Amino acid sequence: MKKKTKFPSEAELTEMRELLSNSHASYTLPKNASTPDKVKYLICEKIVEYKLKHKITQRALAEKLGENESLVSKVVHYHIDEFTVDRLLKFLNAIYPNITIDLKVA
Repeated sequence: MKKKTKFPSEAELTEMRELLSNSHASYTLPKNASTPDKVKYLICEKIVEYKLKHKITQRALAEKLGENESLVSKVVHYHIDEFTVDRLLKFLNAIYPNITIDLKVA
C-alpha cells in the first residue's frame, strides 16, 4: 500500500518563506525575483549541493575556492545580494572545472 505524501498548503509555504527570508541563516527568493537573482540563487544552490555531497566543512570549501570562510558563509547562506553572477560563476568553476551551463528561454 502506497503512503500518500502530504504537501504543505500555499499558506504554510508563504509563512515559511517569510520566516526564512527574515532569518540570518539563509534567504529564499521572493516570488518576483529578478532573472539575475534567480541565476545567483541557482549557483549558490549548486555550491551548497557540492558541499553536502562531498561532506566538507565550510572552511574546507573556502580553501577549495581560495576565499575566506566568512565570504563562503555568505554564499552557502544564499546572501546573493553581495555577489555578482560573474563572481559566483568563478566559485562554481573552482569546484566544477568542466561545468557547462544550459540556458533556456521561455
